[in-house]
Amino acid sequence: MGSAVYLVGAGVNQEVRNWDGLCPPLIGDLFRVAAKMRRFQGRHDQLNPVFSYINRFWKMTEDDLAESPFDLEECFTLLDLQLVDAVAAGNRDTIAELQTVIFRLKSLLASVLKDFELHALSSDVMRHFGARLLAEKPVILSFNYDCCLEAVIELASMPNINIPSAFHGGSARETEMPDELLAYSHYHWNRTLAYAQRFDKVQLRQAGNSQYVEGERFYSVPGNELYDWYILKLHGSLNWFRYLPIRRLPAYIEGEVPFTPELAGRALLVERDWWLGEPPDLDGWYLDPIILTPVLHKDRYLSEPLYQRVVAQLWRKAKDALQSCETLVIIGYSFPKTDFHTKKLFLEAFADHTLKELIVVNPNSSAVKLAADLCHLASPKVFPQLSDYLAA
Repeated sequence: MGSAVYLVGAGVNQEVRNWDGLCPPLIGDLFRVAAKMRRFQGRHDQLNPVFSYINRFWKMTEDDLAESPFDLEECFTLLDLQLVDAVAAGNRDTIAELQTVIFRLKSLLASVLKDFELHALSSDVMRHFGARLLAEKPVILSFNYDCCLEAVIELASMPNINIPSAFHGGSARETEMPDELLAYSHYHWNRTLAYAQRFDKVQLRQAGNSQYVEGERFYSVPGNELYDWYILKLHGSLNWFRYLPIRRLPAYIEGEVPFTPELAGRALLVERDWWLGEPPDLDGWYLDPIILTPVLHKDRYLSEPLYQRVVAQLWRKAKDALQSCETLVIIGYSFPKTDFHTKKLFLEAFADHTLKELIVVNPNSSAVKLAADLCHLASPKVFPQLSDYLAA
């Protein structure tokens, strides 16, 4: 493990713009950003349960949401608490209604963020940042769902022109795929190996190829060992999924595989998009992104078996990384008052460990002070913007 750790929050993406001049949404901007995106305009059938729910409890209409900030954390937290109450009361109708709102709201968040990943590649600042990370090879702690960091690190690593001959042979069954094909990725840096964990099913990182491979087979191939510098995505990721017990085509198909506990417990590493508000699917089942939605209390999420296996263990690795690093670079993260889970991580990591250097990239002086207090280092180096830090 290297001596430097980078902690990256949502603020890192604020220098990314698309052709409409939009920023990736922060916690209060989701609906305002979505309202300006062409593909969400006039396509609200899937979001009607969300708009009805918000109107009931916050008295805000769809037009209000398009113009005014709205606190997603407060909304997700209320939904979460109401779901706990409904489960305790055994109220199936209310459970179903709340789960629908949660899923539709989470899908909106995921689909909006997904649209910004390509724009990161057109940002000079983000490309420069990707090259810096690839050169330094630090451990990266990220609270972002999107894969912008992965995209710019891949780009910096350059396309892999050592294409195996089997790549041109077309689709093949997994049992027929040679090791050289399974070890090939379109870029030299392969995000599949960068998450400090093995998934149960992975999609090969190959241009124009949608081949899927069982994780046990993929990670057993020489060259597919996990990287020793990695991205710990502590709130999950938009390319991490689990199966939902809902068929994309609900009609019974003779011989189809039933939804089983084993299927429910599988973690999938695949690239998927949300089209017209419709959730992605794989193997005939709808998929649910493995992300910690912005709720006040995250312990219930982290106690679920799949989240315990996929996400909770990343927090343990993050603590180890913080306890052993000499330099910590905090970019675009302001330690919100409601996220005590992260403050706990810092308080424990730096109880008996002292940094040599703290760098904070944030224009918010309060966020800088809070970071310094949590790390017990009085004089951090401060840069207002990512571009300033990269130019230093």
